[in-house]
Amino acid sequence: MSNTVIIWIGLPAAVSLLLILLQRWQKITAIIATLLPLILAGLAGLFLNDLVLTVAGRQFILEDSLVVFGRIVQINASQLGIVSLLYFICFAWNALSRLFDESRWFNSLSLFITALWVSVQFVTPFIYSAVIIELIALTSVPLLSPRGTPAKKGIIRFLSMQTLALPLILVSGWMVTGIETSPSAQALVLRGTILVLLGFVLWVGIFPLHSWLPMLTEESPPWTVSFLLVMMQVGFALFFLKFLNQYGWLRTLPELDTFLRWIGTFCILWAGLIAAFQTDLNRLLGYFFLAETGYIAFSMAYRGTNGLEVMTMSFVTRVLAHWALGFSLSSLQRLTGFQSLSFDSLRGIIRRYPFTSILLICSLLNVIGMPLFSLYPTKHIIWNLISTDNQAITILVAAGIFGMLTILLRLFSAIIHPEIKNEESTPEEPGTETIGLKIMVILILLVIVLPGIFPDILSRPLSELLVSFENLTH
Repeated sequence: MSNTVIIWIGLPAAVSLLLILLQRWQKITAIIATLLPLILAGLAGLFLNDLVLTVAGRQFILEDSLVVFGRIVQINASQLGIVSLLYFICFAWNALSRLFDESRWFNSLSLFITALWVSVQFVTPFIYSAVIIELIALTSVPLLSPRGTPAKKGIIRFLSMQTLALPLILVSGWMVTGIETSPSAQALVLRGTILVLLGFVLWVGIFPLHSWLPMLTEESPPWTVSFLLVMMQVGFALFFLKFLNQYGWLRTLPELDTFLRWIGTFCILWAGLIAAFQTDLNRLLGYFFLAETGYIAFSMAYRGTNGLEVMTMSFVTRVLAHWALGFSLSSLQRLTGFQSLSFDSLRGIIRRYPFTSILLICSLLNVIGMPLFSLYPTKHIIWNLISTDNQAITILVAAGIFGMLTILLRLFSAIIHPEIKNEESTPEEPGTETIGLKIMVILILLVIVLPGIFPDILSRPLSELLVSFENLTH
């Protein structure tokens, strides 16, 4: 146990497999799957400066690498901030998983998926990361499609995109070797760049290859799919930074920043315009994730003007923003009994469920980036960078944000209007807002409001995250 790889990858992976055998004791598995990620995240913080911990005069020294099947997995002290972030995500979703009717495999598989995402960041060579990402996609299927139900279109399309990306990254890995031995071969550099970027476009679901995102969020439980998408978004962002840090030919390519700017523009524009015409809240979740991918692309494009610092500042606030949104959507499903949260089914719910309705509106305002909410400070910086760089991009991004505000106004209009009585389609109300739920809503509101007023609350813990990407910070 004196090795970072065993502690932060081997241990949680082994515990997750053990939890699969304990599925009949759901409370026990939920407690273990909540406490272990919290402990691992906190432990990563203790070793963040170096891999030596002194307790009562005794030193504990950790080795930072391990050879697994002939491949090197290395986690040094400067990279433990990444580990802490990933396990914090796992903790946040498992902590409240018992409140909703999630898959019986959620606790065990979420822990296993987190361990896999940690290994993606640190396995060498990187082509093996692509194989692990494919394994993550396959592991996600039992969570997205419960046993006994046929796989739906969104899941099939999601798996197809993840699988199509695999050979592109594998071939790019072969090309990277040629580029490193002959960096002046411009044709090889261009092909390698195209394959890498196309692989990430397929993986992340970037416009225009994003159609699986709203389909997946429409078909799957909000709590489960929000966890998988948040973990995927953060994991891929960090993995792409690893690419930029490791390969100078990629990060110095003049066209790369232009490509990232336009990718960010079209992700936000398309997400906003299409979201403005939606009538289902579950599909909105997918479009808001697409918009967040656009903001991450902008952060990387402006890495020369503190864009990466902005991205690291927003990691925790972005995670908690989607955590709050997933909680509000899952709570509404449980309270109303509707699996599909169409606008018609939500008419008048603010009178029946005022706390949950207010949380939903505030969560959407936060994700859009309105003032006084946690995501506003970092998005405001991105908007300033865009406005001083390119007027055309500024107009298109503004149009996307306007579309998001439009759907928010439509939703607000729906929840305050009297409900349409339809006895045939209205399910039996499973419950009401309990005192415990109201207290939880108030706490979540504080979580998404206070960082907007005091930005340093959640941004400072990750201020050293970029230390492991030394080539990007000099």
